[in-house]
Amino acid sequence: GTLTILDDDTEPSLSINDVSYTESGSAGNATFTVTLSAVSGQDVVVNYASSNSTALAGSDYTAASGTVTILAGNTTQTFNVPVLVDTLDEVSETATLTLSNASNASISDATGTLTILDDDIEPSLSINDVSFTETTGNATLTVTLSEVSGQDVVVSFATSDDTATAGTDYTAGTGTVTIPAGSITATFDVSVIGDNLNEVDETATVTLSSPTGATISDGTGTLTITNDDNEPSLSINDVSYTESGSAGNATFTVTLSEVSSKDVEVDYASSNSTALAGSDYTAASGTVTILAGNTTQTFNVPVLSLIHI
Repeated sequence: GTLTILDDDTEPSLSINDVSYTESGSAGNATFTVTLSAVSGQDVVVNYASSNSTALAGSDYTAASGTVTILAGNTTQTFNVPVLVDTLDEVSETATLTLSNASNASISDATGTLTILDDDIEPSLSINDVSFTETTGNATLTVTLSEVSGQDVVVSFATSDDTATAGTDYTAGTGTVTIPAGSITATFDVSVIGDNLNEVDETATVTLSSPTGATISDGTGTLTITNDDNEPSLSINDVSYTESGSAGNATFTVTLSEVSSKDVEVDYASSNSTALAGSDYTAASGTVTILAGNTTQTFNVPVLSLIHI
């Protein structure tokens, strides 16, 4: 006769853990553990397979699938998921490991998360200097990463006056620049306002701040607005002066052909023709300055009064 002892114990359940793996200088393995809730008197077999989340098989890790067997009398078994190495600064990424098709056990927690922690140093940002010939248009500045990043890099920018004045020479600007993951540069524009004044080259400053996903190595760019207007021309008038009973001054006017935004200086000197310095007039020389924004300036030549018999 055969005595059959029927088992009345509930099957144990299976679970899988979550694993964090720091991306190192070389590839390695993230080790997962499958655990039984209680010892079983028989072998327990379960399938596993990886799937992408933010981490991608082939670039961040090697896709893995297979079977785990927990031998009778044991409660755990492990398996490995290969993690790949890169040099990109990036956010932490995840993949999912899923249990299925268990034999001799149920599954209470079928999902484990592989978190790949980044260990790469953030790249640095810099901004260039730009010269723009004074016309109404846009000066384009470039923000550059020291190396490619695996995540979007965002940085704020703002203009400020130096010798150029916002509203007169350029339009003040603020905003953000985004360098997409995998790219190394991005550009933005500052509007330049043209005029017809002859003037010195002028500058404004563009400053980077508040980066995300990078540091700043050179946060200051200079916008130089170069003058394209011709210098105005100078002329002096003729003066008639009636000799009176006492000495006086003949006033000459030096005139600019158009307004300039910088001071204009010119020397003057008298010389004899039919009138003689010392007897008819006093010799005169000096410098005339026409201040920025003006078009004229005067100077005097003393006229002498003599009584001829």
